[in-house]
Amino acid sequence: MGDPTFGVLGSLQVRVDGVPVRLGGAKPRAVLATLLLQPGGFVSLDLLTEVLWPGGAPRSAVANVRTYVRTLRRALSMAGAATDRLRTKPAGYALDIGPGDLDMLLFEQRLDRARTERDLGDDAAALRAYEAALGLWRGGVLQDVPASVVWDPAVTGLEGLRSAAVDECLEVRLRLGDHAPVIAGLRSRLHDDPLREDLWRMLVHALHDFGRTAEARAAYAEAERIIAAELGIEPSEPLRAMGEQVNGYAGRRRSPAPAPVCQLPMDVPDFTGRADEVAEHERLLSTAGHQPVVAVLSGPPGSGKTTLAVHVAHRVRAAFPDGQLFVDLGGTSDRPREPADVLGEMLRGLGVIDSAVPGEPVERAALFRSRLAQRRFLIVLDDAVGSAQVRPLLPGTGGSAVLVSSRRRMPGLPAHHSALGVMRHDDARALFGAVVGPDRLHAEAADVDRVLAACGSLPLAVRIAGARLANRPGWSVGALADFLHDERGRLDQLRTGELEVRASAELSYRHLPGPAARVFRAFGRLADDAVAGWAVAVATGHADEAARALETLLDEHLVEVVGEDRLGQQRYRMHDLLRCYARELAEAEGHETRVRRQLRVVEALIGLARSANAAMPTRFLGVLGEPAPVTGPASGIADRVRALPVEWFESERRILVAAVDSATRLGRVLLAADLAIELAGFFDMRGYYGDWLRTHQLVLDAMPDPSDARAAALLRNLGQLHLYQDRYAEALASFDRSREIFAGLGHGSGEAVAALGAGSVYRVVDDLDAALAAFTDALDGFGEAGDRHGEAVARNAIASVWLERKDSETAAGWLDGALELARDLGDRHREAQVRRRIAVLYELRGEGGVARAELERALGIFDDLADTHCAAYVQQSIGELCLRQGDAGQASALLVGALAVQQQLGDRRAEARVACLLGELHHATGRKQTARRYFHRSLSTWRRLDARDQAALVDAKLKSLR
Repeated sequence: MGDPTFGVLGSLQVRVDGVPVRLGGAKPRAVLATLLLQPGGFVSLDLLTEVLWPGGAPRSAVANVRTYVRTLRRALSMAGAATDRLRTKPAGYALDIGPGDLDMLLFEQRLDRARTERDLGDDAAALRAYEAALGLWRGGVLQDVPASVVWDPAVTGLEGLRSAAVDECLEVRLRLGDHAPVIAGLRSRLHDDPLREDLWRMLVHALHDFGRTAEARAAYAEAERIIAAELGIEPSEPLRAMGEQVNGYAGRRRSPAPAPVCQLPMDVPDFTGRADEVAEHERLLSTAGHQPVVAVLSGPPGSGKTTLAVHVAHRVRAAFPDGQLFVDLGGTSDRPREPADVLGEMLRGLGVIDSAVPGEPVERAALFRSRLAQRRFLIVLDDAVGSAQVRPLLPGTGGSAVLVSSRRRMPGLPAHHSALGVMRHDDARALFGAVVGPDRLHAEAADVDRVLAACGSLPLAVRIAGARLANRPGWSVGALADFLHDERGRLDQLRTGELEVRASAELSYRHLPGPAARVFRAFGRLADDAVAGWAVAVATGHADEAARALETLLDEHLVEVVGEDRLGQQRYRMHDLLRCYARELAEAEGHETRVRRQLRVVEALIGLARSANAAMPTRFLGVLGEPAPVTGPASGIADRVRALPVEWFESERRILVAAVDSATRLGRVLLAADLAIELAGFFDMRGYYGDWLRTHQLVLDAMPDPSDARAAALLRNLGQLHLYQDRYAEALASFDRSREIFAGLGHGSGEAVAALGAGSVYRVVDDLDAALAAFTDALDGFGEAGDRHGEAVARNAIASVWLERKDSETAAGWLDGALELARDLGDRHREAQVRRRIAVLYELRGEGGVARAELERALGIFDDLADTHCAAYVQQSIGELCLRQGDAGQASALLVGALAVQQQLGDRRAEARVACLLGELHHATGRKQTARRYFHRSLSTWRRLDARDQAALVDAKLKSLR
């Protein structure tokens, strides 16, 4: 038999008639590797996307995958291989392949034959089959293809089969008396895995049978030494028996095996609720078998993480007969426990004597993993501080399970993650009733609900409230509810005590040096969010002082680092109750000091926002302030802001929005307006429509006489937002008022921008003459102002009118000019917008393939720029094109994705249109129930928009289904 066509047992290999086949780039090779690891099985587009783009797929992922599959088919076809076995299925692919064509399947087939011959007692035939199977391996599985976590189960399984086959082949050779190669093979295997007692037993046996008794005794002694040093135990019974045989003596008396260890704390007797969470974790932990299972349970303080973890651990004890370990990692204490100390404690719990516990943390972790490799333990790690603390405490192989509880999420940990929040209302009622008794629960049901609402169904608060009531027989549930109604005294009533927190905070604050005390007070006036160090420095006015003071507050546990932002800056958060105390101290500083500190932050944010806008990858079609050098403590971050403007806006979005509100409340409306105007472009790019509307409307409402350039810019921006959300009357009114103000001020460029907006409204409502007039006015205005970016936009807009009129020749001239301008200016965003229109032009001419290529280029640009809004429109356009070209599968995937984005962005007109297209698609493919659902969705949206003509068309489609 010749070589298989496909090979994964080593480098990825394709050979036709012995000649290697070139497959193209890395991504087509990765697609083929994924298909080969699941021969004949369905491989979904989602799975291929995860393999190709593990860090997040672009919007064009589906189209790209199909391109890579076409590349594979072309390469195989050119090499003379049959391509009909590579089948396209709905939302995926399958590669039908026989055992003789894939080395992986041929290996499994030959291994099965070898095991059959071995079981029949024909060791000679078995040896030949084992060697034939192992001879197919050319190295590690897919060793020349970048690894993917998607492949891990298949690759691990194959490597495990190979390892087992090697061991079985050695056993067969040993029975055949082929001692020399057996001994060499066993020594090689033990060099890689010196704790394999079965291999040591075979080696001692082989040496003894070969007549090399001294070497056999030495090998047993070496095995005994390594196992004692690494695991702190004696060899197992089979290996000891072999050692006694070669040494010629009976083994000494062994002590009985110790009883399984159980370190679990007592279960809560009245554990109540959380039935789904308990069942989920029972099921998950009980699946531990050939590989360990790790589950991380995270949630806020008081949510009952430890209680749930202990309760689940008791319920699954029987599944872990070797024992259960429990360790408090002290994550919320002043000094979380070190992994090395925890490893030492757990090793002693596993029976390792003190003298055998290594001193180095890495060696302790290795010994811990080795001790668990062949055992089934349940390990509960309570109150973990983070992944770095937990990772050394995890088993590597075997059937153990680990349940971790933590206040922090640990996404970097290789585990199953679940978040524990407040209790469901019924569970909270049951818990409260378990504490106060069922009679009071039922007799005062309405007041019980008031108590639970005040507690927010947080388990700790519910239990404390119930305990207070149970200890006060004279109280009614209604009286307790009344006490808890006042938020200012609620913590006192729940015994966590605002006064106790204040006393503790005051004790720490009193010992702070002056700079640290100032920074502590500054947190009282910063936004209730994680803040970067530069913002703290701006608030205090001293950059170096703030940095040192933050380190002091970290050491004193008065603030915590909650990670880094997108610019690599650490973010600091103060606990809410500590922030309340800091706010009290800030109030005592006086009004002028508080205002000065807040205004410093607002002015710095304006300066940084202008710097960011000047470096944005997309040019916002609005009127922005002129950037100026950033001074003061914020200057240290200015270069990073210019390098990563979108990331900076994203990191500071909540603080920027809060600063607009803060400046408005302080009566500094002009500052608030300057900041709101600088935020509009980012809000537009990322679809933050709620923030956009709130900030702009807040400032406009606060302006006593909204008739200056700031008001005109805000109105233009609001007009754009209204247009996106199909509020056409409001949009036109905002654009017209903005245009009027700009004209009165002699601001030509601003007037042109507003005219463009008005023209867009006219085009959407099919008043094409008015649209063309407005766009032409805008082009003239931009020309007079020397705004070439604006000219490109206006030319593209004029072309859109001619495309609506199906006049492709006239549109072509305007598009050529727009594209040339955009490329000369290096404005990739504008280039993508123009290419969207060019695609329409080509489709009008009947050149669908060229139209598709232009749309793909536009989508690639928008994906590069992370412009979700525009990318969704292009994705919709590609989906429509695919639908018209009869590619229903790809059209469905693209349109469903576009529909989700449009719904999230609140673009109801686009949502209605895409839903109707999906209805037509499913109707055409015979899925009438699905079609009906999409048509109903489209119809209701058109009716909400009062778009009667469109609603009537969809209604007719619905009737045709009946």
